Amino acid sequence: MSGPPERGAFGARTAPRPTTLSARAARKLADGPLDALALMRHVCQVDRLQGEAAERMAVALLGSHPEFRRLASGHWALVDHEAVATPPTEAPPLLDAPFAVVDVETTGTRAGGGDRITEIAIVTVRGGEIVDRWSRLVNPERAIPPAITALTQISWAMVRDEPPFRAIAGEVTARLTGTVFTAHNAPFDWRFVSEELRRGTGAELSGPRLCTVRMARALLPSLPRRSLDHLTRYFGITIDDRHRALGDALATAEALRRMLRIAEQEGIGTWSALEARLGASRASRGRTASDRRRRAFPMPASEDVLA
Repeated sequence: MSGPPERGAFGARTAPRPTTLSARAARKLADGPLDALALMRHVCQVDRLQGEAAERMAVALLGSHPEFRRLASGHWALVDHEAVATPPTEAPPLLDAPFAVVDVETTGTRAGGGDRITEIAIVTVRGGEIVDRWSRLVNPERAIPPAITALTQISWAMVRDEPPFRAIAGEVTARLTGTVFTAHNAPFDWRFVSEELRRGTGAELSGPRLCTVRMARALLPSLPRRSLDHLTRYFGITIDDRHRALGDALATAEALRRMLRIAEQEGIGTWSALEARLGASRASRGRTASDRRRRAFPMPASEDVLA
């Protein structure tokens, strides 16, 4: 892609990877002012970050940089954008928003530790309907562990003559741009796609993302488990090819369609309203044992660097 995205444009996009946290903040604020929580969640890529901690982090990270200014409203802005009184362009109505439902199969679980994508699928949902589907085997340029082959049925013989991810990065970028990146357990797929794009093109993926696990937790509170198998069983959806990218992406897309209708029935008509609902659901859960075992981010932020 060439040039910066249009200011206020909605949806996923890629851009050259910033080299510092403050550079990532500046690029995000180029779209307009943001509150500390939204900004720090994006900058530090920590979904569980809470408001008070985000405020402290923003002050520690951005307070000494002259290009950033905290507005009277509490929002952060770039100094040359202070006069902008209107927020970025509002996303379209929820049912009209384009969702790119992504699923990847990989050689393991460590996106930044040497594991690679072996298959990717992107299913586009718009207007509450599936309008496009695409999938591709990928040469991971490394061995596939036998346990992974047993789970996915993807062997080295299947992928050795397929293109590496860098060869299909343009196609992937085109299919994601301007959409809501959606997946079941979205942080996993987001990390792998982002890392492959970074490795292959030097670009970084950014923009709105939706986790259908969180969506199910917010809209289906009585459902005891939210794995893809349990969610599809609840809706009566058949997964034709489990643990293959297209089969899982299509099943996730069907579950998304049903949950979008539930959201509409509950008066959730915009992307911002859905984000608010997901945030409220997370806050109401309180801290779990897992939350207590891991710290979201070392406080205070002391170094303006990206890992």
